[in-house]
Amino acid sequence: MSPTVPFWVVAIFYIFIAVSAVLAIKGIIKKQSLIPSIISIILIPVSTVLMVLSSIGRGQQNELEYFMSSLGELELWAWVCLSIFIYLLYYWYLVLSHRNEEAKKDSLMDD
Repeated sequence: MSPTVPFWVVAIFYIFIAVSAVLAIKGIIKKQSLIPSIISIILIPVSTVLMVLSSIGRGQQNELEYFMSSLGELELWAWVCLSIFIYLLYYWYLVLSHRNEEAKKDSLMDD
């Protein structure tokens, strides 16, 4: 059996993916950041499937080591996954900055 990363690393990864999906669905329903939300909904399953399928042939490396070595070997799947994760971080930035703007507007209206 191949080595694997600690459970907490896997948990953080899937929590990140799940929260990203919830934020994207909420964005679509509220029609806030509609295009970035739709892009996120499309990219989340793509990245998850790519990560799972690509790690099948990882040999004696854990998932993170295999991902890092695949980046170093310029494998397309690894760079696509990295690009998706960077996009999801950017999406979180959009969502959080939008919430901060709404909070500022609400506080100005309360004054």
